[in-house]
Amino acid sequence: MDAAQKSGLDANTCVIGVRSIGLGLAAMVAASIGAPAPFSVRPIGHPFHRHINADPRSITAWKNNPSARFAVVDEGPGLSGSSMHAVVVWLRELDVDTDRIHLFPSHSGGPGSEASPEARETWSRCPKHVATAFECTFSENSKIPTLRDWVAEAVGGPELNLTELSGGEWRAAHYADEGRWPPSPRGTERRKFLASAGRDRWLVKFAGLGETGLRKKRAAAMLHEAGFGSQVVALCHGFLVERWIDGSTMDQAPLPRERLIAELTNYLTWRALNLRTCEPGASLLALAEMAVSNASEALDEKRAATLRGWLSKPTSAHVLQRVEIDGKLQPWEFLVRADGTVLKTDAVDHCRAHDLIGCQPIEWDIAGARVEYGLSDSDVRTLVEGMELPIDRDHIGFFEPCYLAFQLGLWSTAAQSENGGEKTRLAEMADRYRMPLIRFLDECRI
Repeated sequence: MDAAQKSGLDANTCVIGVRSIGLGLAAMVAASIGAPAPFSVRPIGHPFHRHINADPRSITAWKNNPSARFAVVDEGPGLSGSSMHAVVVWLRELDVDTDRIHLFPSHSGGPGSEASPEARETWSRCPKHVATAFECTFSENSKIPTLRDWVAEAVGGPELNLTELSGGEWRAAHYADEGRWPPSPRGTERRKFLASAGRDRWLVKFAGLGETGLRKKRAAAMLHEAGFGSQVVALCHGFLVERWIDGSTMDQAPLPRERLIAELTNYLTWRALNLRTCEPGASLLALAEMAVSNASEALDEKRAATLRGWLSKPTSAHVLQRVEIDGKLQPWEFLVRADGTVLKTDAVDHCRAHDLIGCQPIEWDIAGARVEYGLSDSDVRTLVEGMELPIDRDHIGFFEPCYLAFQLGLWSTAAQSENGGEKTRLAEMADRYRMPLIRFLDECRI
């Protein structure tokens, strides 16, 4: 709204929203300048090379009006900027001059490493309108209240410093040796900071506005009360403020096997009992289809066919209770404190991540724990029996190759957008799932 009001555009503007989130943003732009309701387009094709296949008659009246302008609205640009670029190309092909096309992105930076030369040219030539108030939120020189001011008020520490931990920088706070850093899919990490005032420190991480942020705050508070997470201090304009946890990540301070299984048992039991939800996640069919697609792309068609056959085996007919799964059980996601206490970090929103998994039965996390820690059949049996809940072993067996295939897809995709040491870490992480999935498929009996 702020960007539109300052854009100089008026009611004689055709507002185009790029589905899906761009359409809601386009409605704000149209309302702000008094333009007619926007219409939407959905770019199709490869994520880095999108194109538009829309009916040109939808803009005939606008195109033939030489004083009319066009506003293209979307989040981003991301790695390639190809979605907004696709709309601009479509308009150009319909003889709309570039200077009539205005872009409304969500930040002032350009497209990322996968952008084509044509997309970069689009970004340099088209007028752009960005609301800078949000970016000023993180500025030390802003004349408006900033995130530092909000957090300082919440924690009662006016002399507060903020250190950026986004984009994998959180690893520097937990690892003395960069060579031991775990991989980080930096493009999907939420904005986060370390706030400090004297000896006091807090983690400040974006959780979400409105009910989204409040829901995550409640879950984080429940985790703390149960002894699994950090103390929640406040929710500041969408940023969750928690006490900083001093400790070593579990990959640096591994637990004895018996203790590890006991910790996982207690944690997963608590989630299964306390974070139940009616919110639907992906169906078994959708999970299977995506897992097979990932296997086909990352492995080969023969193994993908084997996985398809395995996942088509009938599972139990039980309707399982869905929960807000953790979804991220790698060792560096746990901290071991000096007194031996084990706490889980980043535990409130992976069930609503940038994938289709969503909320699933707790069997998904049991399968994930089996993969991440190489649990034997005996280990899994000990874990399941210790939970003292009706756990469906058929679903654990179904979810295990799905989990491997989804993780393989996640880390392989992340590696495509990186260079240097980070690319190496991500590729090695993808192999951590590739090889077990290959072994699973080569050994499984349909």
